[in-house]
Amino acid sequence: MHATAFLRRHLSAALMSATLVAATPALAGESLSIGVAPSASGWYFGYSEVSRIVSGATDHEISVRETGGSRENAIRLLGGEIDLALIDAIGAYEGYHGEGQQTDHHNPDMRVITWVAPSTMHWAVRQDRDIETFEDLEGQRFNPSSIGGGGEYITDMVFEVLGIQPDFQRMRMDDAAEAVVDGRIVGFSYNGVPPIPAFTEVHSSRPLHILSFSDEQLEAVTEALPFLSPATIPAETYRDIPEATTLGTFIGIVANSSMDEETAYDLTRAYWENVEAIAESFAPVEGMTAQIALDNTSTPLHPGALRYYQEAGLEIPEEALPPEAQ
Repeated sequence: MHATAFLRRHLSAALMSATLVAATPALAGESLSIGVAPSASGWYFGYSEVSRIVSGATDHEISVRETGGSRENAIRLLGGEIDLALIDAIGAYEGYHGEGQQTDHHNPDMRVITWVAPSTMHWAVRQDRDIETFEDLEGQRFNPSSIGGGGEYITDMVFEVLGIQPDFQRMRMDDAAEAVVDGRIVGFSYNGVPPIPAFTEVHSSRPLHILSFSDEQLEAVTEALPFLSPATIPAETYRDIPEATTLGTFIGIVANSSMDEETAYDLTRAYWENVEAIAESFAPVEGMTAQIALDNTSTPLHPGALRYYQEAGLEIPEEALPPEAQ
């Protein structure tokens, strides 16, 4: 189903379910709040479904709070304003280490519960510009993604690692799409769940080519930026465009280490025992497994989540072990 239609179909239901969860008092356990994203976003809908299903499988009631997204959630979690937070792998890593955009909001007590779904970077150019590799973008007028967004931040970091300097044209997504169509820029990028509607629309009038990384480039970037993961955009995600090798970042749930271990264990268990039902409601979750989540974890787990994964017999990366467990 087209992503835009999917969101329109389910958004009102998500808002209703989030309101019901927030309004229903906990009969047992405790009430927990989770900071998510703007209510018009697909992630708000998805996390509303996660909260509804996990609340129904535990003694905890999770209320969904609308926020500006990952970066704001990290700050609110640090200040104790929320119990749980939607966050991307970049925000979790930088928050825990006190680096990058979270330098002023260092939270060494941040702990991962799980990753929910991947978000995939697209770097696309017009086919008629004969740009086949990232190196071909040197000096070219290119949009690094929406101003102030996660995709722009990723693009800036990745191109710095690669030592490639396009002539970045910074603008909003809709303006960038228009600029690609009329030829003012050679291409644009975005971080999201494919298919990205703007890429589909531009491709219909100005055929696009999605750039792929070489193995050497992937190794260099993921070594320098461990919160990014190799990703694939399958062939025919966009009409007549072959498979592309790219990068992505996972979107997940974090808490502070002060959360009770049993609570974190219950939430993790309920999430993974009901992941198929979650995927039926929120398509980006489809194909996710607990081991995939662990394999892409570069920020310490909450001890309660760690206990669940250990009991499940999964392999735990060394960097995912919390200080409390070492």
